[in-house]
Amino acid sequence: MQLSHRVIELVPRHVFRTARTTSVTSESVFVEISDGELSGVGEAAWSGFYGESTESVLSYLERMRGIVEKSAHESELMAHLTSRGGAGDPSARASLEIAAHDMMGKRYGLPLYRHFELDPTDAPVTTISIGLDTPEKMLEKALEVPGYPMFKIKLDGETDPSIVGVIKEATGATITVDANCAWSPEEAIAKIEVLAGIGVEFVEQPVASDDIAGLRMVKRHSQAPIFADESCPTSERIPALADAVDGIVIKLMKCGGLVEAVRMAKMAKGLGLKTMLGCMMESSVGITAAAHISPLVDYADLDSAFLIGNDPYRGMTIENGKIHLPEGAGLGVSPAG
Repeated sequence: MQLSHRVIELVPRHVFRTARTTSVTSESVFVEISDGELSGVGEAAWSGFYGESTESVLSYLERMRGIVEKSAHESELMAHLTSRGGAGDPSARASLEIAAHDMMGKRYGLPLYRHFELDPTDAPVTTISIGLDTPEKMLEKALEVPGYPMFKIKLDGETDPSIVGVIKEATGATITVDANCAWSPEEAIAKIEVLAGIGVEFVEQPVASDDIAGLRMVKRHSQAPIFADESCPTSERIPALADAVDGIVIKLMKCGGLVEAVRMAKMAKGLGLKTMLGCMMESSVGITAAAHISPLVDYADLDSAFLIGNDPYRGMTIENGKIHLPEGAGLGVSPAG
């Protein structure tokens, strides 16, 4: 098989700011594997938080080139990718695994959700994320999609959490909150008391990623459910979090691909935890791959392709918040006009 890749700069419709990062643009590495008849596409939407960069992704792909070229079949490549464990280069590994799944689906003429034996009608509503800004701008962004049923509001240490109540009252939507590690445990408890009074669905990653004791303390003193994101990159972390949070956030780009994401969802469910499937700043390739396994989870935050202005692909769609999966074989994505 042959391997090719290209780097595309994705441009958000609005500057997207969280407690950890500000995104004016972001780079994704798009991967294609081909046997001369069939091909599969994948995406690496890397995050520096997990030790990656465009350069590290490209370096990984070049290291893998020989293995790809020696693989007689995408299933052989997939077996290699999924047997190496979860350490290092998560989005780079995910890009190849997604491409291999895409190619496999095309070989058998099946949408990817059927490979995982899932019902696409079970796909959940997805949130749309409202990045940090002035309170006026945050409300304005929420009102840009009237009638949308669910928002995720980004907060940091400075932003008054009352903006959450303003957006909830103005839109009538279900609201989740993501602090992206911004608060101390004591701050989190105080702020979540306000947020619980507003009626938020849950609060994501209120404290630093390595502060499991802090998460446990916040959960013990909070009325709103607590989800771990940065604290839970792979399934290896889930057992230690089982008594510290109410749920986890799963992302293909931090866990290394679809197989590990499915493992995380099943493990979390077995431990009584809720699950949300999230994304980085990804195109329709990455979020459509994730959307194919979204029937496994309780919540979804798969909005990134709808927050960027130059999505190079078309894939899953959203109608009144509900995820609709493409019917085509594999991922079902196609290049944008």
